[in-house]
Amino acid sequence: MLQRVSMENFRCFRSLHAPLRPLTVLVGPNDTGKSAFLAAIQYLLSRREFRPTDYLRGERNLPITISGETSSGTGYLFSARGPEGFEAFVDTLPVGFFHLTSRGVPMESAGTPSEGAAPDMDYDGSNVPALLDYLLRRDRKRFFDVVAAVKRLTPGLEDVNIGTPNQALRRVDLAIEGGFQLPADLASSGVRMLLFFVCLAYHPRSPKVVLLEEPETAIHPKRLGHVMGLLRELVSGAHGGHPVQLIVTTHSPYLLDHVRMGEDQVLVFHRDNDGSRTAEPADAERLKLFLDEFLLGEVWYNQGEEGLVKKHK
Repeated sequence: MLQRVSMENFRCFRSLHAPLRPLTVLVGPNDTGKSAFLAAIQYLLSRREFRPTDYLRGERNLPITISGETSSGTGYLFSARGPEGFEAFVDTLPVGFFHLTSRGVPMESAGTPSEGAAPDMDYDGSNVPALLDYLLRRDRKRFFDVVAAVKRLTPGLEDVNIGTPNQALRRVDLAIEGGFQLPADLASSGVRMLLFFVCLAYHPRSPKVVLLEEPETAIHPKRLGHVMGLLRELVSGAHGGHPVQLIVTTHSPYLLDHVRMGEDQVLVFHRDNDGSRTAEPADAERLKLFLDEFLLGEVWYNQGEEGLVKKHK
């Protein structure tokens, strides 16, 4: 697990040092660096090459450095690049990056061979049908566990089936009240999002680190508790065989209501006077004054980002 990440001269960050926990939530106004922070972690863990646009203000004479301290024997992960190219890459961790849109997760995808490992889901959440088709053929118990979990979260849903529009394609079909068959692409975006989150939690070989943009997208505020429950199952490794470190961005105070201050990490992002961005942890001691009477999301909504962090003199 990554315990700390530091970076210099990467995109909008001149210098940033941030602690992480098994579940870390990133909050802050638009354009304060939350997505760039996720990108930095993806670069660090997957050995992606930097692009010209990754340099702070395009200043390619400034070396980019991204490093992370881990809780295992690997110690430090480190990447750096200056004008002459890469200086170091040490170790990797399997990482998944997901950015779901309000259009919903696609419910039709190419099929995959029955041999080999379970297929991964893609950046936009696609490939769910291929995964479910694989589980139906190769891991029947897990498939039925997924169906049972989706049914618990979706009133009126009677079953989940896999259709084959042609030999190369797989499609998710939903059996709703009375056995009526509905192609899942015609279901609401929220239902498709829930199906994605269940598949993410139950995937048989989850990445060690998952980066997730705005899981509240297309989800009713009262259903965010269910989404956070699935994400906590992912973090604990309840279904996937190993714990997963999860780092998410959000603009939803309702999602923040489900954060546990003593257990999770909240990083608050903001813009500095010079135009660069940085972040600092939410102040658990300060928040104790409020959390006996208010939920964390209420504090954030009413007091803004400054209500979450330590007061600076």
